[in-house]
Amino acid sequence: MPALDGVTVRPARMPDASAILGLHREAFADKFGGAFGVDATERGVAALAATWEHQGAVAMRGMFVAEYQGQIVGTTTIRTWEMISDQSASIEVVFHEELGFWRTIRSLFVLSLLDHQIGRREGFITDVAVLPTYRRSGIAQMLLARAEQEALLRGKHHLGLYVSQRNEAARALYQRLGFYQHRLRRSLLTWFFFGQGHWLYLRKNLV
Repeated sequence: MPALDGVTVRPARMPDASAILGLHREAFADKFGGAFGVDATERGVAALAATWEHQGAVAMRGMFVAEYQGQIVGTTTIRTWEMISDQSASIEVVFHEELGFWRTIRSLFVLSLLDHQIGRREGFITDVAVLPTYRRSGIAQMLLARAEQEALLRGKHHLGLYVSQRNEAARALYQRLGFYQHRLRRSLLTWFFFGQGHWLYLRKNLV
């Protein structure tokens, strides 16, 4: 698909939550299925929506959306060390209300397998997602450029992200944008829950 005219990238707002979660569910079906179980994906989405509502503006911090003709067609998030806040207790309470005790324990454990310790000089990018009909139209590049701008504004020295080793399309995109392989992460547990056990940590130097 050729590049689209009229796409805008802006900070996410709470009214965007439903559209963003819909994008995430489609783009990261393996993540949702692994964390919540394939029979409880809807409940998992509801738990995340309730968590974001409970957190308020904090949940949207560092999140950006791409909008085209009034529709959210892409999203990504950048996290920095300053954004880290311990809200694990409140998340657990909300998850318990939506999922019950045992499924909460499972989902929080599985999601923790994807955690990353963010460095003080790092902008860490997560959840790059574009609607299928708008892929290969430059939207992901626009989102990543906005994340890079945010990292520079915050004085960060590099960007980092994880990508599955077998996701060749995503790897090619990141490499075109200046990312390089920094290390390989292996995990039998992520292979068990997500069907993917090899993750590349890619980095892009900003200074």
